[in-house]
Amino acid sequence: MKRIYLLLSFFTALSVYAQQPSDFVCRLGFTFEMSLQDSWGKNKPVILSVEPLSPADAAGLKVNDIIEAVNGASTENQMLSDITLWFQNGVSEDLHLTVSNLSYKNKNLVLLKDCKLSNSLNDKDLALVYSFYSLEDIRERSFICPFKTTLGSGVNLLNYKTFSFTEPDLNNKELEEIINASIKHSLEQKGLVYRETGGDLIVTTYYSYNKNLNYDGSPNVGKFPLASRYNMQTEEMETLPIYYHPLINQKQAKYLLNLGVRMLDKSRSSGANLVVVWECEANEMLSADYPLNEYSTFHIPLMLMQYPYPQTRETAKFLYSSMKYNYTGLSYNIDDLKEVIDVDRYSPAYQSSIKPGDEIEKICGIKIENDPKAASVSYKQFIYKTMNLRDPKTVYTDANGFTQCMFWDKLKYAQVADEFKKPENATMYSYLFYFESYINLSTTNILTFDLWRGKEKISVKVTPVIRMERMFGNFK
Repeated sequence: MKRIYLLLSFFTALSVYAQQPSDFVCRLGFTFEMSLQDSWGKNKPVILSVEPLSPADAAGLKVNDIIEAVNGASTENQMLSDITLWFQNGVSEDLHLTVSNLSYKNKNLVLLKDCKLSNSLNDKDLALVYSFYSLEDIRERSFICPFKTTLGSGVNLLNYKTFSFTEPDLNNKELEEIINASIKHSLEQKGLVYRETGGDLIVTTYYSYNKNLNYDGSPNVGKFPLASRYNMQTEEMETLPIYYHPLINQKQAKYLLNLGVRMLDKSRSSGANLVVVWECEANEMLSADYPLNEYSTFHIPLMLMQYPYPQTRETAKFLYSSMKYNYTGLSYNIDDLKEVIDVDRYSPAYQSSIKPGDEIEKICGIKIENDPKAASVSYKQFIYKTMNLRDPKTVYTDANGFTQCMFWDKLKYAQVADEFKKPENATMYSYLFYFESYINLSTTNILTFDLWRGKEKISVKVTPVIRMERMFGNFK
């Protein structure tokens, strides 16, 4: 996992940043790509993700938004490099976007840039880098679902505003009502309007669920890894009785499941002539009984994330990230970690009178290691030194492929807290998770900063704000 070995380049991971000639980096908070899909924003930028608490989030930018114009200039058929430059229009200038989605066309948004010195590190940057201090609070997971998505030819999904369902199969009415309820909720969240009859789109489903007649009953079946996926209802990762691994073949599955959602163009479909504008189909191998109604409630929201703009077609790839950390408003000099290089206005640190130019000596009694390379080495050593204090029952693989992610063992919290206090471990940034009992046994989330202001030594109390950020979406 890259975070263990070095301090990351902090301005490239999740957001569009605008590099300015004045040594500032301006965060916009979204990622995009140029669409090549006829059905959605072809030859225009389409939003792939929006970072929580970012300028894009505050402005109301949404995933799947088609950017029609930037500062009044049309994006259609423009080069990617040119559009990227349009986002870099100065530190003090706002960004004006015109966007379209399922529930609006040519909506105007204003993004207020969040700019900072390019050599600064803020609380969020450090929480990501020092994630192993508290994997309970900083998590990033990815998974793949066997969803095959098909797009109709010659359609523009912006033109469809309403939807209806076909009549349910009376033999499976209860199941189909459950399936349709999940579909209805997902499509309404995207901005489509439900009609009992006469929608622009007619939604139909198909499904099957059977015992696998070719199941080989291998004694090793119970040892195969099960899929972990994000439950959009509970907002947590869950392990399911599903096999999804290239080394597992169909004979090793006890049950086989198929579920498909198909959308038809009402005005162009008649009789046997059905014009499909979008379709998503799941085919799963199950290790144990997993009824279709339960599978549908969990997975239809994931399947509908492929509408209207699937980033991948043969499978669907998802990324989940969750952050909880102490926000103080401080930014540090990446070249000299003792130096406060900036303080967010009206932040907890600002209200406690910490100022740019102050030099931090200790945080919560832990001495600052001001050399970034030495800090990185100390962090790596701390991780390996304390692996025996983690709970093997909580092990998981993160989005970077690191297989030994584990939470702290609840029975060893006192020992963990002792390790955080040891000077040789240089855990000064554990203050980011000071609200956790395995770091701070006192349970009072008040931080003490011992600092130098010129020749004067000062001790300052800061009461941070606990920030929580979650992001879930598709990725390529």
